[in-house]
Amino acid sequence: MKYQKFNYTNKSEIEQMLNDGHNVSKLIIGAVNGVDDQLWLEELCTKYILNEDFGIARTAIYGVGDIARIYGKVLNFEIIKEKFAQIQDQRLKYVIQDVEDDFKIFLKE
Repeated sequence: MKYQKFNYTNKSEIEQMLNDGHNVSKLIIGAVNGVDDQLWLEELCTKYILNEDFGIARTAIYGVGDIARIYGKVLNFEIIKEKFAQIQDQRLKYVIQDVEDDFKIFLKE
């Protein structure tokens, strides 16, 4: 497997690529790595947390954890927690648990 750097900085380009059917997981990772707009990033991740595709949902959930690490806060905390509560896939429960641990570590009171 070859290492690939995912780093997208232009929100309009990201939105266009999402509309054009590009790899959603890759775009979420790249956006979190490159866009400096916490609210926009949270909204992007929140949009995909309940996605039927396991990989996309997993990436979106981990994206929220990355945002918590980067910014030290989560602006839409209650909305994200509500989305987490709606997840039925048991495999994602472990991902949520990891992200909730990130919240405990990285969120500033």
